[in-house]
Amino acid sequence: PAKKAGALAFVSIGDWGCGEGNCNVKPDEMHHQAGVTQEKVAAAMANVASDAESRFVLALGDNFYFRGVQSPQDPLWKSVWQDRFNHPSLQTPWFACLGNHDHYGNAQAQIDFSHLALDRRWILPNFYWTTSRDIGTTGRNIQFVFIDTVILDTTITQEILLEKIKEGLVPPAAIEQFASRRPTWDALGVEQMTWLEETLAASTADWLVVVGHYPVLSGGEHGSTQSLITGLKPLLEKYHVDAYIGGHDHTLQHLEDGGVSYYVNGNGCLRGVVKPLPDVTRFAAVDPGFMLHQVDADTMVNSMIDDTGTVVHQHTLHRKRNL
Repeated sequence: PAKKAGALAFVSIGDWGCGEGNCNVKPDEMHHQAGVTQEKVAAAMANVASDAESRFVLALGDNFYFRGVQSPQDPLWKSVWQDRFNHPSLQTPWFACLGNHDHYGNAQAQIDFSHLALDRRWILPNFYWTTSRDIGTTGRNIQFVFIDTVILDTTITQEILLEKIKEGLVPPAAIEQFASRRPTWDALGVEQMTWLEETLAASTADWLVVVGHYPVLSGGEHGSTQSLITGLKPLLEKYHVDAYIGGHDHTLQHLEDGGVSYYVNGNGCLRGVVKPLPDVTRFAAVDPGFMLHQVDADTMVNSMIDDTGTVVHQHTLHRKRNL
């Protein structure tokens, strides 16, 4: 896609944490090729980011497979991220949130890495956080609210962890570690929901976007997240959120319901499966890829792009806040 005059451009990528070799734990071709896939997606994203003059990246969780990082000094920082996304157009801030695989390791280490400024691109000040950006010279602005969906649903997170242990992707010791932290996550999840409602209610932004790992609605391999349909979806509708951007299902999907657009962008390196959901699915595919977002005073153009740089779906949102 061409640069949009006067627009603020940014890219987003989810479930991208396969570098050179760290996903080779399963013998199937998809896992053995995951690093190559990630490299192709990174190159395509860099080209698009360059052409569109992208200002930052949204990292949608599962930043490091399959057991996150263990410390701010973990070698995966280099082999999965710094060595792989080293293109000039991606030397921008990376606004991150955490996925379930990040929590199967040391999730706090990804926050500590940000506070230590070990690579100034990595912005993750807390498990949940918010930031705003001005849109060029339009006088309009966009607010992003990043949430940790994993600690909002530790039940499903633990169920997936047991599956991953059974598949041999994660060592059995991870379950004890996760179970010991679970009371802390559950308490933090309650605090997060209070903070989230207060943050959304107080927002005066012209555009309001919520970012998390687990999808609210999805026709992918994990499907919709029931706890988020119950607890989060009503807040997105009540406070006139424009879009929810997530990952987790290794697909590209665009769904619409209740006046909110839902984008599932979870195939930065692995390929899932997808079926359209009746009435709400507008697009669904499993081609590896990423998204480009171009927002100006009154429109936000959201493009889903595959690993060859081809736009496979494009959708324009029209501003509904502060009319």
